Amino acid sequence: MNLLQSFNPAGTEFQYALGLLGIFLGVCLLIVGINYGVMEPFRKRRLIHQRLLGNKREQSVRAQVFKAFQETNESVVLNLAERYLGWGKVDNIQRQLLQADIFLSPNTFICIAILLAGLGFAIGWLVGSWAWSLGLSLLLGMFPIMFLRWKRKRKTLQIERFMPDAMELLARSLRAGHTLSGTLDLVSQEIPPPLGSEMRITYEEQKLGLSMPQAMRRMGERVASQDLRFFVTAVIIQAETGGNLSEILDNIGTIIRDRLKLKGKVRGLTAEGRFSALILSLLPFGTFLALYVVNRKYILTLFRDPLGVQLLTVAMISICIGIFIMKRMVTIKV
Repeated sequence: MNLLQSFNPAGTEFQYALGLLGIFLGVCLLIVGINYGVMEPFRKRRLIHQRLLGNKREQSVRAQVFKAFQETNESVVLNLAERYLGWGKVDNIQRQLLQADIFLSPNTFICIAILLAGLGFAIGWLVGSWAWSLGLSLLLGMFPIMFLRWKRKRKTLQIERFMPDAMELLARSLRAGHTLSGTLDLVSQEIPPPLGSEMRITYEEQKLGLSMPQAMRRMGERVASQDLRFFVTAVIIQAETGGNLSEILDNIGTIIRDRLKLKGKVRGLTAEGRFSALILSLLPFGTFLALYVVNRKYILTLFRDPLGVQLLTVAMISICIGIFIMKRMVTIKV
């Protein structure tokens, strides 16, 4: 019997596949709940305690961990992923993991993505359709990459939020007669993480023997923020040619503050377009659920008939293309 014709959403195979997917999602939600519900209060207390103690010991360890990350050798899995999956250079994967504060090796990250893709393919195979197998495999396989990008973007936004205050504090400390190294130490204690933590790592690396330009370049590699790279470039140029660094930092802080204000205005002006894009993206799924509630037998014909499965596949591809186009239309880079 044809796999598409044998597919029955009301059958035991479909229920078994949904059960496996439900167990997987339940475990993921349990891990997230334990992380944010149980561990988060202890994590916040630890951060407060570390800031009161100067946070020197842990950040020194983090600096050494980053150095060990930089010296990680490529494994067989990494070579295969780079050659056959087109995942780019190992250094690029490692850099993105560090920029997202995900302390996993590239080998582990790629293995997690491959295992999730295999799980999605197995669930789709139990359902009995190649379309479901490929779809779930791509969806679950892309989940670690999407999570990595979300964490990376979140850290970047948090850093850019405190950049103007950090530049102002750095400039004032330099005018007061502090050295650049001492100024970084002061800013790391006053500015909250992740920007304060990055400043502390740079300070610790400079204490461990790196020159200030080298420590600054490493901080620029750890953070995917254009604003912070302006600061890194200014410090490196000043170290090589000299100049009034406090005045330069004042100008950088003013520029960053103006950019943040402009981003807020642009976000307000594009709010209607983003909301319309969200409604249009969710409308097909809402319509499907409404028809499922009103006339279940009618809507399930799409799953039982081979032509219906093909129409659903084309519809999902069209929806993904539409979401991508709408996102590009409402996204304005400042």
